[in-house]
Amino acid sequence: MTTFSYKKIAILGECMIELSGQPFSTQEQRFGGDTLNTALYLSRLAPEVHPAYITVLGVDNYSKHMKTAWEDEGIDCSLVMTNQDKLPALYAIELAADGERSFQYWRNDSAARYLCQNERYSCVMNSLAMFDLVYLSGISLAILPEEDKQTLLDSLHVLKAQGVKIAVDSNYRPRLWAGKEHAIQWLEKLYRLADIALVTCDDEALLLGENISPEALTTRLRNFGVSEVIVKLGKDGAMFSDSEHNVAVATGNVVTNVVDTTAAGDSFNAGFLAAWATGRTLKECCHWGNKLAAEVIQHKGAIIPAENTRYINSMMNL
Repeated sequence: MTTFSYKKIAILGECMIELSGQPFSTQEQRFGGDTLNTALYLSRLAPEVHPAYITVLGVDNYSKHMKTAWEDEGIDCSLVMTNQDKLPALYAIELAADGERSFQYWRNDSAARYLCQNERYSCVMNSLAMFDLVYLSGISLAILPEEDKQTLLDSLHVLKAQGVKIAVDSNYRPRLWAGKEHAIQWLEKLYRLADIALVTCDDEALLLGENISPEALTTRLRNFGVSEVIVKLGKDGAMFSDSEHNVAVATGNVVTNVVDTTAAGDSFNAGFLAAWATGRTLKECCHWGNKLAAEVIQHKGAIIPAENTRYINSMMNL
């Protein structure tokens, strides 16, 4: 097997408790969150990367069980902080008779919301200078109190100056922002710190109120100073742009058995970062992002059985 020198990756965000089922009936308990989904799949595809997850949990049993599950998946939890007075966020999924899902969230006072106010925050962020890349999403920023948003951006600015690359997926969710202008203001600040943007046209069109093309989105982000822009195109694969190229990367075999698109973008990001961690080209990174996302959408739920990701790991020769 080829020996690679793996780059160190840290992922910052929030994981929530998930309740799935009908109210006041039998419900399944899981956990999920965009950045945690990416960290978990990255760890499965490239265990040697041993990605670090940065968040805040409580001291309750739900928090303890989540952390143990993450560690069992090979995620480095040494930078997970705790808050004695707060709990993880909670969300519920209801499935209607026609298959449509609806969501209810309880996250306004979650432990992760107080990330920047944690007593370990400065120490944790300083330790990230030893990493090659820090990945976060717009949700990671959106859940923070207003004054803490700038605190996080200031920390990322320091890391970028120290040579740490910043990767961002906007993952725009309207209910987390005071309005579109509020979101545009903060996400632009985040993009201006990013070296790599992993975005979708649907999110950006929802945010900007227009049908934006992949080419126009790429131009917008490169004007913010993002050196590598990756646009996720669903069934059409992805497109990447760097200083020299604008290249489309097709999905290959078309998926005909789409069961659930939850975490499609999160898993794409994981496949991309797994390839990036071994120095693959942007085209190869997009290829493996497409490959993992295509597998994930053929299963129910954000986190699919581990055996369904092992063969992708073997194909990547990681």
